[in-house]
Amino acid sequence: MERPDALREKSITLENIKLNFGPLFTRQTLVRLTSSLVMAVPVIVSIIFGGAYFTVFVAFLAATMSWEVTSTVGKPRKYFIEIGIGFFVALLVIIFGLFFATSFSEKGLPLFLSLLITVAFIFRKVHSVVSVVLGNIIIVFSCFCMIWLRVNFETDFFSWILLSVVATDTGAFIVGSTIGGIKLAPNISPNKTWAGLLGGIFSSLMVAWFFYLFWLEVDILNISLMAVILAIISQVGDLVESAYKRSYKIKDSSRLIPGHGGVLDRLDGHMAAGIFMSFILLYYDRALM
Repeated sequence: MERPDALREKSITLENIKLNFGPLFTRQTLVRLTSSLVMAVPVIVSIIFGGAYFTVFVAFLAATMSWEVTSTVGKPRKYFIEIGIGFFVALLVIIFGLFFATSFSEKGLPLFLSLLITVAFIFRKVHSVVSVVLGNIIIVFSCFCMIWLRVNFETDFFSWILLSVVATDTGAFIVGSTIGGIKLAPNISPNKTWAGLLGGIFSSLMVAWFFYLFWLEVDILNISLMAVILAIISQVGDLVESAYKRSYKIKDSSRLIPGHGGVLDRLDGHMAAGIFMSFILLYYDRALM
């Protein structure tokens, strides 16, 4: 039988675990939810129709993210420079989607892209022109990856990838806001916690199991492992973008999306997940079988 003081220590420990549901019911959270529902409509439509519709939609997102990077990092004196770079980025994405998506090669490109991202992160504080160029290249290639995934795989498989990231963000926000705890990367993103990461991983697993039960004919262990990795990769993408913003002392890439910030703020995890899945499926197309 345990001593009274031991029982008292346990009760004190339990009392110290305080759940805070307040952040889940604020006006800001309501705005975030409303924005997410509104954004979901064009995303779902473009995914269902696919083909040129999806390519043009991704090109529009790419142009918007390019404008955000160029305007916040480069701060050009002429407004037409931001528009011109964004237009060029959109044009590259459209050309790839219409003519080259089916012949996306594994030879050298993924390795080049990983090296590019590493260099961009290491030298994120160098001259703004270099940062703008690197940022736009990353945007272009991440959009290439997304289009390649949509063109070459079934709609349900592609939807699983997107929803896995959404579930990760949602789970991380709910659990992180409710439980709090140890910070994940306080010098980069003070609001992220280890509890939030675990909540995001759990949510990603729930989505994976749901798709496994109803749509995807894959191995349950493989898709579970990929769900965990996708959750982590998407959070890494979020942290990388946060590091860039902190380097330039900005909170959001723009204010286009109420409650979220900019398009880049909303899609950083999707970009990272799309690049990662392209790596896996280009080099090992039976990763989920």
